Amino acid sequence: MQTESARSFQLRYDILRNGATYAQAVVAGPAAVSMDSRRKLKQVFSGDMLLPDGIQRLTDRFRPVVLLDGVEYPVGQFVLTSVEKIWQEGGWIDRCEGYDLCFLVKRTRLEERLFCGKGERYLDKIQQLLQQCGIDSALVEDCAETFATDREDWEIGTSVLDVVNDLLDEINYQSLWFDQDGVARIQAIREPGIHQIQHWYGPSRQDGYALVKDGYTRQDDLFDVSNVFVVQCENPELDTVMQAVSVNDDPDSALSVIRQGRVMAPVVKLDNVSSQQALQRYADRLRWQSMTATETTVIQTALNPVHLCGDILALEGDLAPGIYEETAWAMELAPGGMMEHTLRRVLYL
Repeated sequence: MQTESARSFQLRYDILRNGATYAQAVVAGPAAVSMDSRRKLKQVFSGDMLLPDGIQRLTDRFRPVVLLDGVEYPVGQFVLTSVEKIWQEGGWIDRCEGYDLCFLVKRTRLEERLFCGKGERYLDKIQQLLQQCGIDSALVEDCAETFATDREDWEIGTSVLDVVNDLLDEINYQSLWFDQDGVARIQAIREPGIHQIQHWYGPSRQDGYALVKDGYTRQDDLFDVSNVFVVQCENPELDTVMQAVSVNDDPDSALSVIRQGRVMAPVVKLDNVSSQQALQRYADRLRWQSMTATETTVIQTALNPVHLCGDILALEGDLAPGIYEETAWAMELAPGGMMEHTLRRVLYL
C-alpha cells in the first residue's frame, strides 16, 4: 500500500489580481486550511509567509496550491483579513489569516431595503446580489421557484450573506459556499445516499488518499429526537396560513411513530416560502435529517485536497463502516501533513 511519505509535497502561494497571478508569497512556516459547513464563512486559512510588496489585501485574492507528485491542487481562494508581523531569527515573517470569498458577501450590506417582486425568480435575485459583492463566477443548479408575494423583508444594513442564505433556505438550497477555484456554489440540498459517495476510505483502498490513521473518536446524542415535524408560513400577503407536516412512519426506523409513538418537534415558523411544495420539502428535510444517526466520527487520513463542502464519504473495513456526510475538515499544508475529517453517519435509526 502506498504511504503518505511516498508522495512528494510542495506548497505554493499565488496572489491573484483581476483573476490572474501577478505575484507569489514565500512559504515561511506552518500552514493549514479548514472547512466547516456549519459556519457562514466556510473555509479559513492560516499560515506563515513573506508577502510581496504592493499586495492589496482586500481586493487581491490569495490562493494556496498543493502539489502532490507534481499534480497541482488549489485549495481555495481567500481574502487575507489579518496579518501579524513577527520577528524570527533571520528576519520578519507575516503570520496571516484569511477567509474564503463568503467574506466579500458578508462585509457587503444593504444600503436600501431590498425589494423582491412577486413572480421574480429566487436564483435571479441571488445572483444579482452576488454580483453586487464582486462575485461574478458561480455554478448554479437551476430552480424555477419564484417569490409568492412582493417583499421588502430585510432592513438597511443587513449583511448580503444573511439575505442570500435566507433566500437559499426558503428554496431548500445549501447555504452559500465556494470551491477550491473560488467559484460560488449554489445547489439544492439532497438526502445523502450511496449514489452520492465522492470519497472512499479504508485499509482495502490502494491509493494514497485512502489511508486512515489508526484510531478515531465517535460521539452520539439521542437526547432530543422527534418523529413528527410541522412547518408553518404565516404571511399577511397570503390568504391562509401555509402548513406542511412530515411524519417518520418508516417501520424500519427505530425512531418512527410506529415504534416510539408520536414525538412532535417544536413547530418551525417561516416568514416566507415560495410555494406549498417548497414548504413540504422543508418539512421532509427535517424528517430525514432526524432519521440519520446523531453520531459524529472524527478520523485522520493522508492529505486529500479535492474535498469540497459537505461531501459524502464511505468508510470500509473494521474502522467504522458506513456512509457519512462530511461536516468539517482540516488540512496541514506540510510534508507528511494529515487531514482530519469530522463526519456525520448517514444511517437510519
